[in-house]
Amino acid sequence: MEQFKNYSKQKRLSVYLAGPLFNEAERSYNEIITERLERWVDVYLPQRDGGLISDMIENGINPDEAAVRVFRYDMKAIRNATILIAILDGRTIDEGVAFELGIAFSHSKKCIGLQTDSRRLASWGNNPMITGALEIIFHSVEDLLNWVKTETQNTRKENFSKKNWLHETSYGNKSVC
Repeated sequence: MEQFKNYSKQKRLSVYLAGPLFNEAERSYNEIITERLERWVDVYLPQRDGGLISDMIENGINPDEAAVRVFRYDMKAIRNATILIAILDGRTIDEGVAFELGIAFSHSKKCIGLQTDSRRLASWGNNPMITGALEIIFHSVEDLLNWVKTETQNTRKENFSKKNWLHETSYGNKSVC
């Protein structure tokens, strides 16, 4: 049975959720999406996993040090993520989200958008530097979740077919691989 020990230990996809987080409504929305995504993937939520500058300062950390910590934690998380999901809602896209998207794209990460808000500052839509970095933009949370679920199932199938779950075992003159 030793040959089957890694069968169920498939690595989950990791997602960096980039979204505005400067008021209670934005943070609550991010948390709701994260909770729903975590059924299928591991999620790095900056406000939860990297921390908020305002909380760090409130706890006595120098503002400059707090900014450096947030930057370093989030940059490391982007590098470690498989997918970046960018929340594009608002009249304009949050500048932090735009930066995180650019970093993820430059590291060849799969970049996905979620835009449930129809407001856009430009009449033609999003800035081409944003849309050019995104593989797809979903216009509902449900469509995003369905894509994530399908993506994780496809990844598991690919990983299963790539791995040799049965190590070579000899049975008399026959080998089973």
